[in-house]
Amino acid sequence: MKKIVALVIAIAVVGLFTLPAMAQTAPANTAYGQEGTAADGYGAINTTGHGPEGIAGSTTNWKWQTGSGSYSGVYSWDGTAWVDIADTGNSKILVECDIEMYWSETTTNNEIYFHIGNPVTATDADKIAIVNGTYATNHPMYVGISFDGTTKVEADFELGTGIVKGGMVGTKDIGGRDISGQNFDVMFLCRLNGGTYLTPTSFGAGAHGTEPACLWWSPAVTGMATALGNGTMDFLVKILPGASQADGNYKLDPVIVRAPTLY
Repeated sequence: MKKIVALVIAIAVVGLFTLPAMAQTAPANTAYGQEGTAADGYGAINTTGHGPEGIAGSTTNWKWQTGSGSYSGVYSWDGTAWVDIADTGNSKILVECDIEMYWSETTTNNEIYFHIGNPVTATDADKIAIVNGTYATNHPMYVGISFDGTTKVEADFELGTGIVKGGMVGTKDIGGRDISGQNFDVMFLCRLNGGTYLTPTSFGAGAHGTEPACLWWSPAVTGMATALGNGTMDFLVKILPGASQADGNYKLDPVIVRAPTLY
């Protein structure tokens, strides 16, 4: 799955940004990609090669029609009904529809800069930011934050609190010195459709193992399982530096991901 949104946090800073779209080839295992194979649910119609080229065949709305037939006959009252004169082609109306598993999201207020001028008096309001977003889907999805590419392991995550231990890692102090040995915790919570902010429900890879090292929020917990269609999706990000946290710049850049429930 394409990773669409990244979270970046710098100088007692958290920030989220959108990555550029990557070029893709037509997926072979979408509903359209299965046309003409044994996995196709209806073999009477085969649209292989008749849709838009490339990935557009699986990602856009389109239709294709073909077929023809003709019939002529006379009617008999002796119980045989129609006596055929000519019957060519196919007069059946064959209707097939492939609906793909779909997901769309938007993210706003996703570049966040925290400045802590006085760590002793910093309040929760000083340390919390809300990232707003929307989703649209026809299938229950796990919403997640991927830490793939970092050194984080499962033991670094607290599911019951949403805390990532040592998630904010130092870069440089005011004198330009390396402070990569310094770090502090950061917390992520998620809510859908204006509900309660929730802690993550699991840690691991997504469907088919395509999204490794992720915190996941289950659709059964967030309510997406019963709220398909359009909705809102918000993340609460809270930095947790101590009053004696070393001065300097800190950052983290995980990625927002999603994965379907599998039957």
